[in-house]
This record gives sequence, C-alpha cells and structure tokens, in this order.
Amino acid sequence: MTSFRDRALLRLADPATLRGLLLPAADPGRAALRTVLSTAFDLAAVRIDQVTDVAVDELEPQRPLFPAARITGNWSQTVPGYSRTELDVTEARPAAPVWIDMLARLRVTVVVDIDPAGAESVVTAPVEPTSLDDFRTRFPFLDLDAFMREHGITTLAELRERFDLLVTTIQLKAAAPFDPKDPANVRTLSVPLAVLAVDPFDLAAGLRAARLVRETARTLPGAGPATIPAETASPYALAAVLAQSGLAGGGPSAADVQRLYASAGVAALFLDDTA
Repeated sequence: MTSFRDRALLRLADPATLRGLLLPAADPGRAALRTVLSTAFDLAAVRIDQVTDVAVDELEPQRPLFPAARITGNWSQTVPGYSRTELDVTEARPAAPVWIDMLARLRVTVVVDIDPAGAESVVTAPVEPTSLDDFRTRFPFLDLDAFMREHGITTLAELRERFDLLVTTIQLKAAAPFDPKDPANVRTLSVPLAVLAVDPFDLAAGLRAARLVRETARTLPGAGPATIPAETASPYALAAVLAQSGLAGGGPSAADVQRLYASAGVAALFLDDTA
C-alpha cells in the first residue's frame, strides 16, 4: 500500500497543490504564509499588513542536507632536551543526510508597512545646570553620585571644569499615514520553503523532522530580501504536511496544530489524503 508520504510527494509535485495548501479558502488571514515569512526573515522593521498571493516557481523533490564534518586536534610538545610531540585528532564523520521531501521556491506578494527609520534632525546643545539636584533632573538616566565618586568630584564646579555638559536631541522621521491601497506598499518576496511530509500523523515526529532540517541548514548562506529592509533569519522556511484525516475522530483541531507548529516556526499544512 502506498504511504502517505509517497502520495503527498506525488501531489506536491504539482505547484497548484502546494499553492492551495498555503492559501486555503478557509483562512483569509493567511496564517501559514505569515508563519513562513516570520521564519524566513527578521521583520523587526516591517509589518506585514496583508499576504495577497503566492506563486510556486520551482519544486525539487527529496533534497538532501548533509551535516557538516568536523575535525578537531591538539598538538603538544615538551622542550627543552629531547622533543616529544603528541598529536590527538578527533574526527566526526558526516552522519546520514537529512532529507527535505520537497524544496519549493516561492514568490509571496505582500502589502507591508515599513518603518521609515533614520533621524529627521540631530541637535546637540550645552546645558547649564544650576545645582547638582538640577543636574539629576536633567540627566535622570545617570547615577550622578556614583559618577562623581568614580572621578573624585565633589562639587558642580568641578564637574563643569572636567566635563562638557551637553544634551543631544534626536528627532526621528515621522511615518507617513499607512495606505494599504498604495501600490508602493506592495512587495514581492522570494522564499525557499522546505516541505516535510509527516507519515504517519505524528505531531512530535513532524516537529523533530523540522528542527533537524533547521539545525542542519543553519550554516548555509542565505540572501536577504531585496525588496524590504530585513535580514534572513533562516536559509529555509519550514512547512509540515500532515494528513487531514488525522484531525477526525476526536483528534486535535487544525487550529491547535497550527498554533503548536507556529510556535516552533513551522507552518502546518493539511492535505486531504482521501482524494
């Protein structure tokens, strides 16, 4: 009998199937794609307002990842007199490869609200406190007593003589009102997605497989997106495909599984295994 993984692999070879799993009609909020994007990129300066579409450009079945080999050594030598050298080498040979069932190249269309960043103005001006208490009021973030003890200062006059007292005011750029209908806020992001078919329906096994892929791929290079100010957080975003029948008969709800997997940075996708 054909396994669920084999059936899933055959169906995922059609880009339309994977696109349908990532954009289910029952999820207008695009939770799976939001998990994919938050895993792939550091979005500290970007807010994803909408995920409007996704295209599957490439599919590569059964992509292997090989854990990096590591060799460590220690050389010790005793001198003077006769020379005795000891060489100790430990070699960790590569383990069996970690397999990605389907590696997909996605183009995700999003509407984004981007932090304008930068400063509108920077102004530095001298400050003239009238007393030590006035100084404490102007600089509440500084432990004045500890600072004076550290530098051997006892009076405000000594403080003025030894240090320039300045205040810098930084005015950040104000963000323009966000308009989700402005075409300038529409961006397309290229995302490599590692898809794992979980067979049989086993939530723990799916999370373990995803973490193995993440750890093995950690040293791989990743290019940041060219269309938004964000850094690559992981070479691959991760998704696990589970049999939809595992949700029936008193099993966990789809929402519960998605929340669990999303907390680990994995998108949970459900494939109808009865079709």
